[in-house]
Amino acid sequence: MKQFLSDLRTFSWRTAGARYNAARRLKHREWFSTFSLAALSALSIAVAFAQKVYSPTPGTPLDNYLSSLAAALGVFLLAISLMEWGAGYGAKAEALHRNAELLTAFQLKLAQALAQIDASRPLANKEVDDLRIEYEAIKDKCPHNHAPCDDALFRAHQRLAEEFEGKNGKPTMSRPEAVLTRVRWRASELWFFGIVWILVLGALAYSWWIPKS
Repeated sequence: MKQFLSDLRTFSWRTAGARYNAARRLKHREWFSTFSLAALSALSIAVAFAQKVYSPTPGTPLDNYLSSLAAALGVFLLAISLMEWGAGYGAKAEALHRNAELLTAFQLKLAQALAQIDASRPLANKEVDDLRIEYEAIKDKCPHNHAPCDDALFRAHQRLAEEFEGKNGKPTMSRPEAVLTRVRWRASELWFFGIVWILVLGALAYSWWIPKS
């Protein structure tokens, strides 16, 4: 019975940690999304201004290219704005953070139950089953789940903990794997807008090779 409660406490600890990471990742994604959309909006205006300065003559290759680029940026910006608005990263992050807080409080309740067992006051089977049901209820309160990379990051941070040791007493996740996991988690926040920025800056750089007349 004590082992079951210890495992349940580990599950709740791990789930809470993963959901804290998910909330943090989504908050970062929301910030980077807001920054990128604002910067892309300013850039679309800058392209129109550059068109007037560097290609004042209508119909030249550079003028046509900058006109097409400004129009494409506007449409692209509208599409991304709608996608990011629909994703609701901020609301998801808040829900995951609240759920992680509830799971953390549940861990304290389990710690109290384990202390009671150590004091030779065993729990009834129904009390233990009620704790299991409560864990499932708290976990299911959040309509959003964390991603595998959030759980992997938690295991990377806690790789030296006793709960994540192998049968040989060594961490199941090596140090290089932990570092790679942190890099992958960080990349999961930035990869989409990273690609967007590479495409946009590449298109702008290409304009230097287009004849002005």
